[in-house]
Amino acid sequence: MNRRSLLKHLGIGTLSSFVLGKSSFAETLDTPNRRIKAAKRSLRFAHLTDVHMQPELNAPKGLETCLHHVQSQADQPTLIINTGDCIMDALKQPKDRVETQWKLWHQLMKDENSLPIAYCIGNHDCWGAGQKQDPLYGKNYALEMMRLDKPYRSFDQAGWHFVVLDSIQPRISDGVWYACQLDDEQFEWLGRDLEANKDKHTVILSHAPILSAAPLVVGHLGKMDTGYNLGAGAILNDAERVVTLFTQHPQVKLSLSGHIHLNDEVKYQGVTYISNGAVSGNWWKGDRYATKNGYAIVDLYEDGTFDNVYIPYGWKV
Repeated sequence: MNRRSLLKHLGIGTLSSFVLGKSSFAETLDTPNRRIKAAKRSLRFAHLTDVHMQPELNAPKGLETCLHHVQSQADQPTLIINTGDCIMDALKQPKDRVETQWKLWHQLMKDENSLPIAYCIGNHDCWGAGQKQDPLYGKNYALEMMRLDKPYRSFDQAGWHFVVLDSIQPRISDGVWYACQLDDEQFEWLGRDLEANKDKHTVILSHAPILSAAPLVVGHLGKMDTGYNLGAGAILNDAERVVTLFTQHPQVKLSLSGHIHLNDEVKYQGVTYISNGAVSGNWWKGDRYATKNGYAIVDLYEDGTFDNVYIPYGWKV
């Protein structure tokens, strides 16, 4: 099924290309945690992740509430950055269920959102239940739904460089669909991209965290004889080579992710790694430990500094 026929089948209209607009340069954020910056702001965006859209658990109303909260900011963001898991699950679901989830997603974005969106793919966005010969198997379904040509890419906006990584790789042999890491071809591309953009302050976007402290203390108990075993699906398994690459490119300032549904920040060797919770919280069943359903407002400044404020939007079960 080609892109045009697929979108028609799902009842989704053609989405025209957008040009990201200029942001305002007001220096405050209308939240209790606002900070004043001396540097001139280049861009403000909202970081939404892990929506896990589904018909159940009042998830459509939850996303609607979140989108209205984002757009009601007195100093509104210019765009939305979405770091994956838009839908509840495509990994183990038949095609009709996957279609239902994506149709809900696009309907809400059409009816309740006026901001452009930049996507990266999450593990639950990949279709793993279909036959491999189906042209939409794996990441192709997500690429169609996100209107993307490739699962990783880069773009420039307001003087900053954005690198969108594909942190989800197939791992079929042992019965687990994915592992969190970069494939070798993508890693080589990343090195070339960073080398070609040395003069631009850079933000890295990925679904799975590159570095995170939260998985060490939530959901992954250590053992006296073996220590922590995070498994292949917690953070990037090849974080060492990625972080080492970043040390060679000091223009990399910030890395944003989701996946773990926890709000967590790690600063290591000049780069700040932030996981910005989840719009769905504990998969639409309340808080995820101490992290409420939320999103972040991110400000980027001309001098390479930034602010990231995590904002619970008031959703309750």
